[in-house]
Amino acid sequence: MTSCGTRAECLRTGLAALVGREAGAPVTVRDFRPMVGGTMRHAWKLDVEIPSGPLAGFHRLIYLEDREGSRLGSRNRLDREAELGLLTLLHAAGVRVPRPYWQIREGDPAGVGPGLVAERVEGEVLARRIVKDTAFEAVRPRLLQQMGEELARIHAVRAGAASGLPRPRPGEAPAEVELEQTERSLREIGEPHPALELGLRRLRQLVPDCASPVIVHGDYRLGNFLVDPERGLAAVLDWELAHLGDPGEDLGWVVMRFWGCVDRPGRPALGARERLLDAYAAASGLRLDFARLRYWEAFANLRWATVTLEQAHRHLSGRERSLELASIGRHCAEVERELLRLLRGL
Repeated sequence: MTSCGTRAECLRTGLAALVGREAGAPVTVRDFRPMVGGTMRHAWKLDVEIPSGPLAGFHRLIYLEDREGSRLGSRNRLDREAELGLLTLLHAAGVRVPRPYWQIREGDPAGVGPGLVAERVEGEVLARRIVKDTAFEAVRPRLLQQMGEELARIHAVRAGAASGLPRPRPGEAPAEVELEQTERSLREIGEPHPALELGLRRLRQLVPDCASPVIVHGDYRLGNFLVDPERGLAAVLDWELAHLGDPGEDLGWVVMRFWGCVDRPGRPALGARERLLDAYAAASGLRLDFARLRYWEAFANLRWATVTLEQAHRHLSGRERSLELASIGRHCAEVERELLRLLRGL
């Protein structure tokens, strides 16, 4: 408890002040409550009424409040200013992203923690519901096509306009950057993982060229898609890991076994991976050959195995006690096994 009541009450008061300041008019908060968040941010539903000015009207917003963990997958997160700029660029280009409103900096006078306020797009984000629930039967057959087409749309946005994104140095292959960052995280964890060491060594031997880096989402998968029961793919979320890189990185990540997005023997999901890959190729004009896609799928498993260890260590170190983070670490072995399977074909 604080002078303004519970933490939720303090956030509600602070956000009302912040939105009112940015909108230039006092606002009425119609609804404020916690939503399902992620391992990097807490999410809060925020419905406000703005009585006057250019933003006059009712607004369905979401407040994405930063959590303590500042890294995921061996990559530093975008700062909020860069993320706001990227979302603004993508929204203007017609990519299905929530409209961004305001960045909240550390020490904001409204007393609200750092984060981002954006449009709240309605839909389902939980993978198991999208794959299994009868409510999504009508849209499931076309979701993979939509995901492939949307990824092509993202990759087509002019990379030079995304000035705030991390990027390879001149003459450096994007895969070299990703492997370097993954190895750095593995060394910081300080545990022996022979399968991951083997993956690093083998993938370094096969680094692919990339003549034209694109805007890479960095975490393009079920769990970061909002799906509407009637329209299908409604929005792509969680852009804090975006960077300039190889388009194969997003493709290898989305088809990775762990996410349960594409069918596997004995484990049906949204359909065959070819449906997504064909849609991407038709929209982008780029089709990855078997070897390049397998490379990036192997890298996806290497990176995700490292992430599971990082998340578990956030809990084990005492920095952020969370059963959710601890449970993620349990998946490392199964991801290592998939990595070894893929390495046999490289």
